[in-house]
Amino acid sequence: MSSKLVFAVVTLLSMSAFAEEDLKPAQEEAKASFEEATAEALKAANEKCGTKLAVKTDFQNFKPEDWSGTSFSSYCEAAINGVTSLCERPAYKKSIAKKVTSLSCLFAGVKPADKKDDSVNGATQANISLEKGTLTYRMGKDHTNIEDNTKAVLEKALN
Repeated sequence: MSSKLVFAVVTLLSMSAFAEEDLKPAQEEAKASFEEATAEALKAANEKCGTKLAVKTDFQNFKPEDWSGTSFSSYCEAAINGVTSLCERPAYKKSIAKKVTSLSCLFAGVKPADKKDDSVNGATQANISLEKGTLTYRMGKDHTNIEDNTKAVLEKALN
């Protein structure tokens, strides 16, 4: 293995470890709670869809005051459930197994609704995308029908 490759790998590993160390105590607690709360939904999705998905998050952007009194993990869980329910349809199950390789539920970068579709569903769908195998959901407290909107975005992206 070349020394440049080894250096790059060591640098990336140390950067990811450093990013984890930068979490504030409230963010660390929220991350642990999130992982525990979404574990069952993720397991069900992987079993139903024949995948090995993991959920990536950006807890360095989590602000407890923004999510106070809200089960923020339920937002991501609803997106996971959208994937799971779409896998009940054999053609989509096959497509998801091939084309969805990871899930990201993010706190940063929430997009406003498209001006052409300012409905509640439009605001939610504007924050769900499938790009290069990653289903990304940018979580917003005002989003609704997340499971159904995830299915709608996936159906469109896979067709």
